[in-house]
Amino acid sequence: MLLATAGAVPRAGGSGATDPYQIHLFPTPTAPGASGDARLVFAASPFGVAVSEDGRARYDVQITAAGLPEPSTLGAYARYIAWAATPDLTTWVRLGTVTNGKNTVGPVDLNKFLLVVSAESSPAPASQTGPTVLHGTSPSGYLQSFLSHPLFRGLPQ
Repeated sequence: MLLATAGAVPRAGGSGATDPYQIHLFPTPTAPGASGDARLVFAASPFGVAVSEDGRARYDVQITAAGLPEPSTLGAYARYIAWAATPDLTTWVRLGTVTNGKNTVGPVDLNKFLLVVSAESSPAPASQTGPTVLHGTSPSGYLQSFLSHPLFRGLPQ
């Protein structure tokens, strides 16, 4: 028996089954025709499972994107870059370049993160500055409780 968790994203094909390594990427109004999915795969390691120095799992991210317009159609941009950001947006990690098709970027060793694809003018920007075209949440992010947010407690914002 398969139990679905709240907020879990079904696998492609609509089977309703959840996959703890899959991230559905949603388009933004900047690129409404874009779509994508990402899959977390363990980064290469001689020990079978890659971990950071402090014991967090390290993943490469395989992004499959479609419908991304030429970056130059959005402004003075030359490429798309994938980023991992902590939920509070205080830490951003550049993962790599994304094109239409299958791309492997990473590694990322954040426990809970947002996956963001943005248009950028530089091949290796230090921070995300361009418009976001795709975004998604790591599977561990589905465990986030929003009960403390004023919107869900009936408190003024």
